[in-house]
Amino acid sequence: MMLEQLRETAGFGGPAASLANELLVIRENYEQGVYTQEEYQFLLNEIAEIRAQQELATDEIACRYIIAAAKALASAV
Repeated sequence: MMLEQLRETAGFGGPAASLANELLVIRENYEQGVYTQEEYQFLLNEIAEIRAQQELATDEIACRYIIAAAKALASAV
């Protein structure tokens, strides 16, 4: 469900879409073995804790959504 929502968001354009696309790419690369679990967790946490707040500072709803999506992906491992 979360992956489907991210795919939809990625299609809208703008900073939230860019971060949603990054989350999808990170997930795909992790599933293909490109990233270790530690690298995967680090990248998701970086988006959730730093980049979402920086890049979406003027859009609180989008910021919260990206943070929640990153945390959901991290907990699904």
